[in-house]
Amino acid sequence: MAMRAATAAATGFFSSPSSVTPRRFSSSSPPSSLSARRRIRRHRLRAFPSSELPLEELNPSVDLLRKTAEAVGDFRKTPIYIVGTDCTAKRNIGKLLANSIIYRYLCSEELLEDVLGGKDALRAFKESDEKGYLEVETEGLKQLTSMGSLVLCCGDGAVMNSTNLGLLRHGVSIWIDVPLEMAANDMLKSTGTQATTDPDSFSQAMSKLRQQYDELKERYGISDITVSVQKVASQLGYSSVDSVTLEDMVLEIVRQIERLIRTKAMMEAAGKPF
Repeated sequence: MAMRAATAAATGFFSSPSSVTPRRFSSSSPPSSLSARRRIRRHRLRAFPSSELPLEELNPSVDLLRKTAEAVGDFRKTPIYIVGTDCTAKRNIGKLLANSIIYRYLCSEELLEDVLGGKDALRAFKESDEKGYLEVETEGLKQLTSMGSLVLCCGDGAVMNSTNLGLLRHGVSIWIDVPLEMAANDMLKSTGTQATTDPDSFSQAMSKLRQQYDELKERYGISDITVSVQKVASQLGYSSVDSVTLEDMVLEIVRQIERLIRTKAMMEAAGKPF
């Protein structure tokens, strides 16, 4: 029953692109709807927020819009699939990326949470019916491959079998490699606890995430692009990953997309398959 309901919802929602119209900003000026309150809050959006932010609050800076427009160019209409350990940082990066390149944004896990009745229900669905969960991911990916101009934040089901990995080849897959501590803190917040007050729960969450990460990292690594928070921090000379901003991450993604476009062009010019 749950699997059928989730599959039906995935099919109906993914085939309705009008429900997720991309936002359009000018690369020469901030969005006209940006209020004074949001201008004041912009400095907060530069750092990794401690919670997931609404899509409309993740406004790219004029500089980011300009750099993105220059780099991406003809890439537009190619769907982007974000994979990696689920956490608010991964989702926020996906949203800011979508707003920066004027794409729609969807999160497959959020859709299933809405259909099934929350995070706990989705977790139970995964554990009790893994086959059904993978079928839902497959159905969603099939519907989305023809949409284009979409950033899809994928659940782990997108990399857990060869069928779904094959469907990711219809677009560009990006592995956002975040510190597991971020995901562990998210897990604790969802239960109303914190690492500082419940170190045992934090240790248990880290152990579970480490096991999942070790099982899936090779599949994540098949992605076209890998962007690691730790590597970005090192490249920019930061002493801590806490200094990495959402815009830092999106700029690195855009640089790698630009590199991918150049590589594809060279391969096509040489008559080799890409």
